[in-house]
Amino acid sequence: MSELTIKLIIILIPGALATLIFGKLILHKEWSSFRFVLYSILFGVVSYLILQLLNNGINLCISADFNKLPELTIWSNLNDASLIPYKEVGFASIISIIIAFFVSMIENKKVINKIAGFLGVSEKYGDENLYSMFLSSKNVEFIYLRDIKNQLTYHGWVKSFSENDTISEIRLCDVAVYNYTDSEFLYEVEEVYLSLNKQEIIIELAKTKDNGEEETEQE
Repeated sequence: MSELTIKLIIILIPGALATLIFGKLILHKEWSSFRFVLYSILFGVVSYLILQLLNNGINLCISADFNKLPELTIWSNLNDASLIPYKEVGFASIISIIIAFFVSMIENKKVINKIAGFLGVSEKYGDENLYSMFLSSKNVEFIYLRDIKNQLTYHGWVKSFSENDTISEIRLCDVAVYNYTDSEFLYEVEEVYLSLNKQEIIIELAKTKDNGEEETEQE
């Protein structure tokens, strides 16, 4: 491995760090290697740009001379394999962590989608699928999960969930189990983990009317 390659790997640390944190904080399907590298480069460049702006701001406060604003070493000596700007990488890494949390907040709160919806540009609710969007909604607590294959219905509150292309995983607490066909009560458990074919389940959210009766919202 050449010295220039090692330098490039070190320089990309802030972007890779931000991408890892961002990936942990949002709901998403598995990223391809290309997308991970793309996000790392994007986060990294933004981190160094912000570091450059902060550096410029500090120097302006000291000298107030626009003609004497120094460039970061990373820009001016990119091709010099022997010069690795460790301090700049360190400061950019700190900035990248802040960026990752900020961008994750924007993504999780669907800020861009809400703005697009307000402007009439798009009605898309986000990048995650309907399963994740439904279960992550604030009003989803207790649900009915109907396991069609095994003819069972689970009633409990959602503690955690995930999925892949074929399987839906969900963890329920304070669970009551019923027959699927006639809703006969079978037993209760404190907690249950289910891994089911997503084509063989129905999830319903129970709503209580003013008269105390229940209605269900189906996903």
